[in-house]
Amino acid sequence: MGRLVFVIWLYNCLCLLLLSSLVDADQANIDCLRTFKSQVEDPNRYLSTWVFGNETAGYICKFSGVTCWHDDENRVLSIKLSGYGLRGVFPPAVKLCADLTGLDLSRNNFSGPLPANISTLIPLVTILDLSYNSFSGEIPMLISNITFLNTLMLQHNQFTGTLPPQLAQLGRLKTFSVSDNRLVGPIPNFNQTLQFKQELFANNLDLCGKPLDDCKSASSSRGKVVIIAAVGGLTAAALVVGVVLFFYFRKLGAVRKKQDDPEGNRWAKSLKGQKGVKVKTSLI
Repeated sequence: MGRLVFVIWLYNCLCLLLLSSLVDADQANIDCLRTFKSQVEDPNRYLSTWVFGNETAGYICKFSGVTCWHDDENRVLSIKLSGYGLRGVFPPAVKLCADLTGLDLSRNNFSGPLPANISTLIPLVTILDLSYNSFSGEIPMLISNITFLNTLMLQHNQFTGTLPPQLAQLGRLKTFSVSDNRLVGPIPNFNQTLQFKQELFANNLDLCGKPLDDCKSASSSRGKVVIIAAVGGLTAAALVVGVVLFFYFRKLGAVRKKQDDPEGNRWAKSLKGQKGVKVKTSLI
């Protein structure tokens, strides 16, 4: 009898614990969207349908751009807000949507750098589309820790620096683009089975490597620098030598002229003086 009572008590405790965790999870997702809304500017008021306070299960699933795992529970599956005209920085509130697998913020007016810890904010995301915004700075190295990514769209932003070589670790990646940014340096050695075309890397400052042109080796670049420096040095040396020779020969010519007329042209001055005496005598 005592054992039966204990089993019933344990069962009730587990049910209460499970119910409590579900309630907490639902509240976390509600807080996720509420905070997300507060962290972005919405000049077109597309998020005006995000009205909180309803006690109905799954009510946030009816929000514009929001999809849930199940319509009767507040557990967000994806947030797709492409073309909403939203402004601001990357919203860190998405971390509270712990089960999020898709995030599409494309064709908005987001700006600023991506969080360095982006993989801890959206660890389970399989689709990340941030294209056609004004994100800037370097692409975070830790984006490679979002291990389930199969779509990563970063084109038409203002990203700078190099592509993190760790991106090659995204073994599930199938769709990818970083065109129309300000990236430089070598393209990582992605999985050879991926068909990455040139247009996916086009219109950057100086990306190189497959599928673009080969990167220039560092030794070649250093060789060019050495050659340019050598030519510049020789030119400067030649200029200095030319100036020295010019003044040397100029001084040498003056010395020779003085040697040819050691009296300093005194005879001409004497002759001129004599002529002056004759003129003066005739006047008397």
